[in-house]
Amino acid sequence: MSVFILRMSSSHYRRQFLNSNGFISFKRPLNLFTNMGIMKKQTLESGKKSVIKSIDSPVKIAKNINAEDELKNNEELLRTTLDSSFDYLQVFKAVRDRHGKIIDFIWILNNRNLIEMIGDRVGKSLLQSYPGLIETGLFNMYVQVTETGISQTSEFYYDLEGLNDWFHQTIIKLNDGFILTGQIITERKKIEQEVYQRTIELKESKDLLQSIAESIPDMISVQEYPSRKIIYFNREPYSISGLNVDELAKKTLEERHKLVHPEDIDGMQRYSDSFKTLPDDNIATNEYRVLNRLNEWIWLRARGKVFGRDEKGNVTSIVVVVQDITKQKKGEEEIAKQHNILKQAEELAKIGSWEYNIKTKEFIWGDGMYALFNMKKGQQVKPEIFLAHATEKDLGVAEKIVNDIERSFQPLEETIYLKIDGEIKALKIKATPLKNNKGEPEKMLGVNMDITASLESEKKIMDLNESLLFMNQELNSLNSELRSFNSITANNYNETLRHVYINLETIITSDSRRLSDSGRANIRRAQSAVQKMKLLTNDINHYLELYDAEIKKELISPEINLQDILRELKEKTEEVNAKIEIEELPPLSADPVLFSKLITKLIDNSIKFRKSGVDPVIKIKHTRTKESGMPYTIITVTDNGIGFETTEKIFELFTQLPDAVKHKGSGMGLAICKKIMEMHKGYITAEAEPGKGASFHCLFPNKL
Repeated sequence: MSVFILRMSSSHYRRQFLNSNGFISFKRPLNLFTNMGIMKKQTLESGKKSVIKSIDSPVKIAKNINAEDELKNNEELLRTTLDSSFDYLQVFKAVRDRHGKIIDFIWILNNRNLIEMIGDRVGKSLLQSYPGLIETGLFNMYVQVTETGISQTSEFYYDLEGLNDWFHQTIIKLNDGFILTGQIITERKKIEQEVYQRTIELKESKDLLQSIAESIPDMISVQEYPSRKIIYFNREPYSISGLNVDELAKKTLEERHKLVHPEDIDGMQRYSDSFKTLPDDNIATNEYRVLNRLNEWIWLRARGKVFGRDEKGNVTSIVVVVQDITKQKKGEEEIAKQHNILKQAEELAKIGSWEYNIKTKEFIWGDGMYALFNMKKGQQVKPEIFLAHATEKDLGVAEKIVNDIERSFQPLEETIYLKIDGEIKALKIKATPLKNNKGEPEKMLGVNMDITASLESEKKIMDLNESLLFMNQELNSLNSELRSFNSITANNYNETLRHVYINLETIITSDSRRLSDSGRANIRRAQSAVQKMKLLTNDINHYLELYDAEIKKELISPEINLQDILRELKEKTEEVNAKIEIEELPPLSADPVLFSKLITKLIDNSIKFRKSGVDPVIKIKHTRTKESGMPYTIITVTDNGIGFETTEKIFELFTQLPDAVKHKGSGMGLAICKKIMEMHKGYITAEAEPGKGASFHCLFPNKL
């Protein structure tokens, strides 16, 4: 909904114009009380129907020369104050049917403040935006002013199209249309009604001016010049900004400048000095920071105008309108910060953004685009630049990109290779049209990303994948051969060894009389070698079987598994009088079959490498630990055997102790234990000392 500057009706004013600074100026003085409209006091109710009440009843004022002079001064103050405020203005052009009847109006001009509030409405339909204007009679009023040329001023309450406000508006014919100025007066309605009542009662205009000033959110003051002594101010807006205006009024100009941020002192001084030569119609502006009573730096924007001069033309007083722009400045700082982050992101990601204005055909690049093309910032470019840099192979892609940007205005996503300064770059381009509320495209917005390095990395990955695939094929082939070997050793090879052993035993039994002692000894040694070979073959088979085994982890009770293990090893443990001590063990995430095989191997290892003449004592216990954030349960098997020199090689295939010749073993047992722990995503370590036994620590991760 349009919002407008407050304006009093007068039978003496002729025409109003915008001066060069965008402020309202008058061809002749405006008599505030001549033909002042009288408006009955109305209750503000959000639920009542929209109403319009014109201000056209004259108020008779007794002629008094002193009062006339005071009124003229106060009117001049009001006019100067309103000229310094931030107002709203709109210009409309009539839309007529073929019979010449006005059926709508089109926006042809909005001033900056209105655009900031509701957006740029130029070229848009008034009734499409606010169809409720017909119901409230406002549209007929606009038609009447356009057709008759008689200006109208009115106040009305509007509660359609999501609005719920009081408005004050003035409508003036302009060619085949009208100028509309006004202001939202909801927050000041009660105060204005009081002002109108006081005007009717012919109270001093000072009360009227004070009420208006207090209702304006800007900080207004009248100051002597050049002393800058404050002779008038509206208190409330100063208080809202955390400033004590009573204290400020008592301070000298130098004392007030002490509250100004050090970086803004020079600008403040130039602003103050500018009034000496400032024309009456011009506005002096300045933005600066001051320290409020909450010890906070706030941003203010001051707009000042000459209010009075002496007979020599020297400035004697000024009127200053000050606006708290702290939130605006913080917003600007945040936008600048985000822009800087976006700029850095573009540099890091090698991204550039652009936009193409369909109406003006202007192709605008962000900093990132200039970096992608190795061009100096600010150079004028056109979409055809993609054609100029495209490789011969990608000319067709470039033509499609240019066509989508300049003619078809369709969303696009393409990858194109460009030759830039002798270097081939791969750019991924993605763009989409930006449409207005009529669905018509206004701009093409796009982003370019340099994906050269990404494509090169992808190629390297593909090459590595091909190499990995080839290696996997070789590995599968080797695994297949290994399984074949395992099958042969598990069946044919073992069977052959068994036959060799039996035949040797037959020779000793049947032909012992014909064999010499050395012959029988050699046969026995051969049988021993066959037995050892069979043991080694079995252990190799057990190890290779783990590669085909599928681990099935579950939450097991280790004590139950240990009882089964001890039953299987009962004969062996009783034979050597071994004592096995088991502490209470917690539930464990493990494969029950593999866990049993692991503990069996460790117990068997402790029995095998026991001390001569000493009963073996084997202890099984647990502890907990955490490594790299991962919790582990440690199952430890400790014995009092012969021990060994601690070495990592103890878990390698076919590793045997130096004195292993005294003990039966293939060197595969601990390698199998290591493999089982790796299958559980854990690991095994050993602690030992010659003659003092050994401890094996199995670390199981605490997760299924």
